[in-house]
Amino acid sequence: MAMDIARVIVVGGGLAGLSAVHTLLEHGKRVLLLDKQPGLGGNSVKASSGINGAGTETQKALGIEDSVQAFAADTTTSASDALAQPTLIDALTSNSASAISWLTDSFAIDLSVVSRLGGHSAARTHRDKGGAPGWAITSALMKALATKEADGLVEVVKNARVVRLLVNDVKVIGVEYEAEGEVKSVLAEGVILATGGYAADFSPTSILAAHRPDLLSLSTTNAAHATGDGLRLATSPSLPAALRAGTTDLTQVQVHPTGFVDPAQPSSKTRFLAAEALRGAGGMLLDKDGRRFVAEVERRDVVTDAMQSVENAGRGPVRIVLGEKAAAEVGKPCGFYVSKGLMKKYDGAQAFAEDTGIPLDALLATFASFGTADDAFAGPASAPYSPTETLHVAIITPVVHYTMGGLAVDASARVLSESGTPIDGLWAAGEVMGGVHGKNRLAGSSLLEAVVFGRIAGNGAAAGVAA
Repeated sequence: MAMDIARVIVVGGGLAGLSAVHTLLEHGKRVLLLDKQPGLGGNSVKASSGINGAGTETQKALGIEDSVQAFAADTTTSASDALAQPTLIDALTSNSASAISWLTDSFAIDLSVVSRLGGHSAARTHRDKGGAPGWAITSALMKALATKEADGLVEVVKNARVVRLLVNDVKVIGVEYEAEGEVKSVLAEGVILATGGYAADFSPTSILAAHRPDLLSLSTTNAAHATGDGLRLATSPSLPAALRAGTTDLTQVQVHPTGFVDPAQPSSKTRFLAAEALRGAGGMLLDKDGRRFVAEVERRDVVTDAMQSVENAGRGPVRIVLGEKAAAEVGKPCGFYVSKGLMKKYDGAQAFAEDTGIPLDALLATFASFGTADDAFAGPASAPYSPTETLHVAIITPVVHYTMGGLAVDASARVLSESGTPIDGLWAAGEVMGGVHGKNRLAGSSLLEAVVFGRIAGNGAAAGVAA
């Protein structure tokens, strides 16, 4: 068995892991990045709504009034008083503006479009003009990392599955991993877990099966690698009790209201996400009779509950409809969805009604009242649709999307033991963490959590590592 030495090991190459690596490199530390996939990026590259920031320079330039306090209040409301952890919420929200600045200044990422999405009291979700923020952000960090790897500043090993944390009597001292048919052990002064959540494992022994068996019949938006690896590593029964991680909120799993139903594969276990941005731009949700039933920009859990009630009452399928203005704001993704057969374009309300069997009179009444004084569900982007404007339409259904539960951590991203004390040498960042979002994550806070806590973990690990 080969034995190597690194300064800090980062496990997982999504946005949280990449943020941690770049932060460590800013401190001049030697880093080993391990990822079990053939390529980096994780689920972060798929994120399509944006990244939250309160009090950013972009908001100020656009005349948007917002504050860290308002963002924290929105996050607390979404999390619920019973599950909200104020210290983690403060860390997330108070570092949000600096996270945006770090991305734009250090990596020249365009985050100039700002929208108000469900559960937010202000427009604070930043994205690029191209409409693919997860890819725009994560690919920029991957490109920068490739340059630093070529310069010998960091080692990246892909197709490397970490199978065990190495410990002594008092701290985590490295990892054991499998790569190229060989088991290797690497010692380090710090380990950062950034392995993502557990929303893609529906097996009988999965974390979902243990804590949310009621969700096993749903599909997921997650790539197949989201199987809770970091959770299993840090909570392994083989670890000494003092170095075995605690967990929190494992029953809290976000069911996103809008996953695309692919007409070619209606029963697929994996679905494309119909991003929050579609509704934030002014898209509407309709039942089979052409009527709306919820405020489209409500919190995700509220919209999901409303959709499931509609489906259970036999009023499905639910469709999302975007008029010309909404489709223009969403931009290129609409064309992508059409090309994949997930969305269909119609030349006006009549063509839409004829193709779907929705009563035309009900549809026209819904279009005319959208965003008016008669609209009980009006949102900030709501405005009446013309009967003749081009429509983008898709059938949608709730999907397992994000796991709010995970490893117990403190505001310094240190993993906590079962007794609640920090485990020396072990940090966590991103979806593998629990406690930040409580019972419901706000749109735009997954990418933010990845950057903020990736940076916090990187800074913390760097502080404990020799030069």
